[in-house]
Formats: sequence, C-alpha cells, structure tokens
Amino acid sequence: MMVIVPSYAYQVQPMIAEMTPTGRRAQLSMRINNTNDFPLTVEMVPLKLSMNKRGEETLTPADNDLLVIPVTAVIAPGKSQSVTIRYLGAPDITQSQAYRISVRQQNVLRNNEQDLDVGLLMRFDTLMNVKPENADPNLAVTGLSSGKQHWSVTVKNSGDSYGRLNEMKWTLKNGGQTHTIKGSDIGSYIDATLVLPHSSRIFAMKPVTGFNARNTTISLSPAH
Repeated sequence: MMVIVPSYAYQVQPMIAEMTPTGRRAQLSMRINNTNDFPLTVEMVPLKLSMNKRGEETLTPADNDLLVIPVTAVIAPGKSQSVTIRYLGAPDITQSQAYRISVRQQNVLRNNEQDLDVGLLMRFDTLMNVKPENADPNLAVTGLSSGKQHWSVTVKNSGDSYGRLNEMKWTLKNGGQTHTIKGSDIGSYIDATLVLPHSSRIFAMKPVTGFNARNTTISLSPAH
C-alpha cells in the first residue's frame, strides 16, 4: 500500500490571536486554506490550556467557553473555509485565559488509480488568549543558574495577563559589564516566549558570551 504524504496539507490563519471576554473582540474569524489538489475534511476542537513550570501543556475540553462554527468542514481543493470563534465563558474574568483551537485533518486520500491510501493526519493547534481590557503582564527574572550547555532562567509573571519574553527588553549586568537584548532578538537565546498569568516558567537559555550565570543579574522592562 502506497502512503501519500503531502508537504503542506493545509494552512491555518491566524495561529496566534487575542480576544476579549466581552464586546466586538469576543469573536474572531479563522481561515483554513486547503493548499492541495484533493478535498480536505477538518474538525475544530476548542481546548483550555494550562502549563507547568517546564512549559508542558495540559489541554482540556473547552466547549463551554468557546463556540466554534462550523465544527467540521469539507474544503475543496485550492479553496478556503472561514471559521468563527466566539467566547461564551465568564464575562467578568480578572485574568487572561489561554485556549487552543485544534484543527485536525480527517481525510483519507486516494491515488490516481482510486486505491485507498492512508493520508497523513495533520493537526494544527492555534493559540487564543482571552484577555480582559485592563489586564497586564508583570514579568521578572527570579532565578538564573548554569547547566552543562544552557543557562536555566526562571521567569515569574505576577500580572493578570499572559506575557511574552519577546516583548521585553533584557538587561544583563555582571559587575561593571552591561548587555542589552532587544525583545525581538531573544529568540536567538530562548525558543519559547509565553508565560501565563500568576505563574512561573523555567526556560533553557543560550549563554551570553562574556557573562557568567553565577554573577549575572537580568532585569526585564517593556521593549516599547
């Protein structure tokens, strides 16, 4: 049996979005593009996201918080499908809540001779943050240590909104030496960026040349 593995079965936009619990921004539109020459069947599953200190995610059903229309769709080759996401959860939340809309391919493909082939079942998990209007993050580095290959950086978010490391300016100090990393450049040192509200996360960080983790302090400030 031949297995067809498409390079890109479909595209989802946006992959990251922000919503508010009330008002016009309590609803958004997501688009799924079928970039192949065969029909695509997808299912949209809303999931609530929590995360531990190591960034490991726990996903639980969020059907009571998010309404997805349609839940399933068949998209013709080269066409796209618009999906509406509407927040139905508590309107008076005081801190942001993270969700994923899991877009899951359900196709079974056929080759030119119409023999049944097993298609690659792809899955895209978008990130949706529902954030109250006046909620803000408050990020601070609370721990720094050195491992064999990487630094271990603990970042605490004491604010009511999710925060992103790439939206902060990093200022490293070691004695009289100072080095600044712009938020947009932090991706060269740390792979992930998201810190949920009222939580801490431990990141593996590429060491900064000329700095020793034992004697270095890092302060964070808004990049803009």
